[in-house]
Amino acid sequence: MNKMKKKIVIGICLVVLIAGLVTAAVIKNSGSAGSGTVFSVNIAEIKNDDITTTISANGTVTEVEKSEVYIDTPVKVTKLYIHQNDTVKKGQQILQFDLDSLNMQLEQAKIKKRTDELTLQKLKLTDPALSVSSAQNSQKLAENSVASAQRALDNAKKEYEDNKALYAMNAISKSELDASENKVKEAEEALKSAQLKLQAENDNVSSAHKSNSTKQIDIESQELAVKNSELAIKELEDKIKKYTEAMYAAMDGVVSQVNVSEGAFTPNGQTVYTVINPNKLEVKININEYTSKLIKPGQSVDITGDSLPDNEKITGKVKSVSPVATTSVNKSGNQETVIEVIVSIDNITESIKPGISVYCDIKTVDLKNVPTIQLDMLSPDKDGKNFVYVVDKEKLTMRKVPVEIGFASDMKAELKSGDVKVGDFVVVGPKATFKDGAKVKIVGE
Repeated sequence: MNKMKKKIVIGICLVVLIAGLVTAAVIKNSGSAGSGTVFSVNIAEIKNDDITTTISANGTVTEVEKSEVYIDTPVKVTKLYIHQNDTVKKGQQILQFDLDSLNMQLEQAKIKKRTDELTLQKLKLTDPALSVSSAQNSQKLAENSVASAQRALDNAKKEYEDNKALYAMNAISKSELDASENKVKEAEEALKSAQLKLQAENDNVSSAHKSNSTKQIDIESQELAVKNSELAIKELEDKIKKYTEAMYAAMDGVVSQVNVSEGAFTPNGQTVYTVINPNKLEVKININEYTSKLIKPGQSVDITGDSLPDNEKITGKVKSVSPVATTSVNKSGNQETVIEVIVSIDNITESIKPGISVYCDIKTVDLKNVPTIQLDMLSPDKDGKNFVYVVDKEKLTMRKVPVEIGFASDMKAELKSGDVKVGDFVVVGPKATFKDGAKVKIVGE
């Protein structure tokens, strides 16, 4: 019984002693920094890390270099030297066309041109200007004849009047008067004849001019015929040249498509064959107009796809952003405005083939090894500016520090400025009740 009482007394003393020590500690810390409530906090270290934000979109792999052969007029294929998926070299013969019909048409066009040239030469042999000049000379002579006949008539009339006066004076005989009268009549007839001749020559001059105009029209018409023959020859020569060049590969590559068989005619509206360069590919993707403003040429891109092995890391870069928007139908069947973005591929593997679908993660922000801060460390003040609580692990206190952040990803942000540096410990998930300078208890330590 006495032993039991002794144990109880010793226990009470120990409790009193512990309570006294705690009270003394509180009194000792009263009025010092970090006094008051002790806050339990989680902390994390400020470190250098990468900041990456991405825009994801589906795209299709397409060829950068390809040669598509089209033939506008069906032509027979007499020989086919390749098959789909064959590797070819530039200048290698792919097929043989039957060009006999085109060559015959060319020869006929050349013969027609020569005939047109000879007809034109014949038209130019007679100079229409000479006919006009001859008619004008005859006209001039006729004009002179009229003038001469008019003078003769005037003289005859004067002589007749003079003879009438002489006859009245009995100076000449009646026969002489009659003779002078006959001269007048003869002169009048001569004038009429000369005038008729002049009218005829005037008509000849008009006819010569008309004939000259008609002849000139004939010459110009034949010149056009010669020109048309030249154009027909050039068109046939160009077509024969085009078809001849189409029989040979225009580039090194792989035959990706063959739409003709030996002995058949080339198809209308389709490629005869296509050669691509499998080592130069790119991805074409459509980006929503609202996010396209974040995409710039040169940004890095991660490329994945259902048909690409998981262990292949394929990367690329934004090559271009279209300056023109287009309308596209999305998966929901709704129309949306999109911008085409072309992505170049850095490392082309055998898995990447033209026509396959891929997923592109475009890194609109890609910062390497920069000071970062977790987003759950941040708190806004009354002005909306961010601050954090930096913990002193030795003193077990925290201080409020304003910070400025830059680019942010889902969980962290770039630390741009503030009295915080790499290696500092900062409170994670701060509460509104936390105070600048308060004592802390670090959870887990």
